[in-house]
Amino acid sequence: MFRQRRYCCQSITFYQREQYLNKVMKDCEDCFKQLDQHGKSIKRETKDMFIKFTQGKLQEQKKLLETDSVGVFSMVLDIIENLIHDKPLMSYILTTIEAIISDNQRLFKQFMRALTPQVLPKLKQFLFLDGYDPMAYEAAAKIATMIIAEEGGNDANEWVILFLGGIGNKLKIADFMIMPICVHFLKHETLAIQFIKSGGIRIINNLLSKYSTDLQIAYYTILALWLLSFTTESIPLFNDPTIGLIRLIIESVQKISREKILRVSFACFRNLVDVSPQCIELMVDNGLIKVVDLLLKGNLKDQDLIDDIKYVGEILEKNMKILTSFEKYVKELNAQNLTWSPVHTEKFWKENVKKFEENDFLLIRKLAEILKSNNNQNVAVACYDLGEFCRFHPFGKVVLEQLNAKQEIMTQARNNDQQIREHALLSLQKIMLHNWQV
Repeated sequence: MFRQRRYCCQSITFYQREQYLNKVMKDCEDCFKQLDQHGKSIKRETKDMFIKFTQGKLQEQKKLLETDSVGVFSMVLDIIENLIHDKPLMSYILTTIEAIISDNQRLFKQFMRALTPQVLPKLKQFLFLDGYDPMAYEAAAKIATMIIAEEGGNDANEWVILFLGGIGNKLKIADFMIMPICVHFLKHETLAIQFIKSGGIRIINNLLSKYSTDLQIAYYTILALWLLSFTTESIPLFNDPTIGLIRLIIESVQKISREKILRVSFACFRNLVDVSPQCIELMVDNGLIKVVDLLLKGNLKDQDLIDDIKYVGEILEKNMKILTSFEKYVKELNAQNLTWSPVHTEKFWKENVKKFEENDFLLIRKLAEILKSNNNQNVAVACYDLGEFCRFHPFGKVVLEQLNAKQEIMTQARNNDQQIREHALLSLQKIMLHNWQV
């Protein structure tokens, strides 16, 4: 197919944009004529190289880059410097450059050597012009970011602030392109720190919450989190359950069972379990052990991925006993933040049910009070726990009736929330049946 014959077609900016790709490839045919109309604005060598490069198939373009990368890059840079007003031409040239320098590091290094001082200012200026195709802005932003991140210095920190502050405002960047651009910041520690200071975690959180089932967006967003996990300043953010980064990664892993998602996710988890006990706790609390078990029973081929999954799983298992302690349960209950963690399981209740007799069943009284709360998850977990208490304690049914908890669970069995309703009904079965069996 024609689209497979040009570097331009490989640009990430055309993700799910069939109509724009077709338009650019159609306009490309007219660009030959337009170049002649530009007169002395560009060099004769630029016109000759443009025709030679653009008419070649993808493999021919790659060969030309191997034999004459200086000529190819001189051509595209001359056009950026002098023909920025030509909208169809800029859409083609910018997406072509983005595809080339993203192809491999060697080509990017050659591109950097060919740069002239005028190119970066032109790219920055371009981002604030009106009337161009969306992917032209995104390609320009990605090219500029790669250049700036490679060069480093104060300009790089300022660019991170400008880019993050301009998303959804002056900079015309679609959601799916934000992280493919930002990952170039995050390869450099100082820029990763600036990314955090400039509110980058909020952007990551929003993207992963909104697009947890989108392979492209989830992959680049988790890739960004993996790069951040090498930075000490990011660890408190991973540790914070209110931000929920670990929970969001686990949810994406469960929803998208593609190896590219698994690779970056478990590379990130591996970094975190080595430096943060709080992250280990959050992984256990959010059910990562069950995910690990399912994955290892699957048909994974990548041995490095399998090794990462086993490594993370072994560390989680070692910490399981600590994290399912009675003290942890009390901490959750007192904070009124019940989650589906390992302390809300058959195993926990079987081992600890007698401890709930202390202080005249004080903890059971607190659980019964939670049944009246407005937090749906708290209510659902409380229903489950009270059912398990009744199941394993010889006088559990009597205690719940004395606290009027059974009546409240019956009320919750008519709740509009499906999760609450299901756990309330299950709890009632445990209360009413003499010999409950799982």
